Amino acid sequence: MSEKEKNKSCMGGCLKVVGSGIGLMVLIVLLIAGAYVLLRGAGAYLIYADDLEPADVIVVLSGGTDSRMNEALSLYKEDYAKIIVLTETGEQTEGYENLNSFDMRIQLMNNGVPSGNIMITDLTVNTTVDEAVAIRDLMQNRQYRSAIVVTDPYHTRRSKLIFNQVFDETGIDITVHPVRSSWYNSRTWFTSVKGWQFTLLEYAKLISMKFGIAE
Repeated sequence: MSEKEKNKSCMGGCLKVVGSGIGLMVLIVLLIAGAYVLLRGAGAYLIYADDLEPADVIVVLSGGTDSRMNEALSLYKEDYAKIIVLTETGEQTEGYENLNSFDMRIQLMNNGVPSGNIMITDLTVNTTVDEAVAIRDLMQNRQYRSAIVVTDPYHTRRSKLIFNQVFDETGIDITVHPVRSSWYNSRTWFTSVKGWQFTLLEYAKLISMKFGIAE
């Protein structure tokens, strides 16, 4: 083989290697982009928000940190409602850094909400279904016709489904509202262990609802 032919053969081999490398890089980029789209979509699906309108009461669902309470306080100060309803959790709720109803009531009062503007459900709750039932009973007894339900973004889709079921045919208007300052974001949830824990748990509970098991 001549020197010229050797050079051509070497160049062809190099081009094949470079081409294969570029193809692999493109494939990796496409896989990463696809995974990002899927993960972001998974997070976005969990997040539901109704249009905000003034209501009779603002409801704070239990099971979260003080972010839910602070969001309710913001809505109260923005005049969306003058009554804040808490669900009775007993001495302490289970979960991640949760506040119980007594602590939230004290903090709301410390932030300017009169004690007469804070209500706590009669029924002690352990699940979102319990909360929806307790809130429905309170609202029917007090003849309230509308509520803004505040919870974390990842919890809004399931909350909307549960409240729709529990409040069916009551004539009470329910608005589900996610905490605006929440750590949970559809663009970033998969970058933390906490994000994976809450997202997978919500999907597990949504699947359970399909089989008639709601919490």
